[in-house]
Amino acid sequence: MNNEFKFDPYKALKSILEITSYYTGDEFIQHTAIEIKKLFQADLVYITKAIDFNPTTKVKVIFSTNTRIPEIIDLNGIPGKFVFDNKIIKIKEHVKYNFLDLLEEKFESFYGIPITDGKGHCIGHIAIYSKDIRDLPIELDDIALIYSRKIERETRRIELEKENFEIRKQLEELSITDTLTNLFNRRYFGKVCSNVFEQVKRDSINATLCYIDIDNFKRINDKFGHEGGDFVLKYFADILLSKSRKGNDYIFRLGGEEFCIISINTPINYSYEHMKRIMNLTSKKFFVTKFGKITLSIGIVEFDKKFNSYEEILNLADKRMYEAKKSGKNAIVK
Repeated sequence: MNNEFKFDPYKALKSILEITSYYTGDEFIQHTAIEIKKLFQADLVYITKAIDFNPTTKVKVIFSTNTRIPEIIDLNGIPGKFVFDNKIIKIKEHVKYNFLDLLEEKFESFYGIPITDGKGHCIGHIAIYSKDIRDLPIELDDIALIYSRKIERETRRIELEKENFEIRKQLEELSITDTLTNLFNRRYFGKVCSNVFEQVKRDSINATLCYIDIDNFKRINDKFGHEGGDFVLKYFADILLSKSRKGNDYIFRLGGEEFCIISINTPINYSYEHMKRIMNLTSKKFFVTKFGKITLSIGIVEFDKKFNSYEEILNLADKRMYEAKKSGKNAIVK
């Protein structure tokens, strides 16, 4: 069927302005594809980005007006492959006969627009299919290329936004992470401890703070050097992580050989038994290494509304840890 194509350039430009004014990100891509489908009176529109280059043989569909279109498309056997020669491709009729992969869809005509980057390389395309025989006016090419440039700029902005998000995420992780052990650091400890304290006061939950110190650590450094000392710290951190409960335990290295565990929804008696297991496991794990038996001194405090600040809780846990050391080390005080 040969339908005369009616084209209103004013309506097309108005549509472009509205989409770019109202939408960004994935919504922009979706609305652009839908608007192109209306403007071109098409049966199918999808927008892609290239997966490989020189030559491009596969593309990823970033949006399609038909949900049955696969996410990855092999260009062999479909007219989109010619668009990656960086030119607009118009096929007026017989697409269904010339391209075997489209036989099931029964499309008659194809219009493909390259999406190019700032260097003029084709990095994707807009594929427009119709079930009618159509001879599209040349004026439509300019409108199509405007859509193409808008899509390229927005997809580039989306990718940059995602990259910046990942960079910010990595920087945030670095700012709260101890570089040696990959545990949380002292800076993050203050934030978590303060938040838990406020939660205890507000919701009356159970929470405990365990202050842990590795006994005789200076002797380890003197005998095995700082490299040996670092190994002990990292190995002990792994032991703590292996026994932590996701969502309940926050583990920190405060500095030197001092560590803290904040446990949420945890009564003090449970934390006491948990620390005993940590002590036994630490002794067992290190005993078979060149470092021999390693012991811990631990102070435990339960978060309580009677405290005026989280600093009071930390200071009391620190005090109890030193009481454990004075009692002969390898001990827990609660």
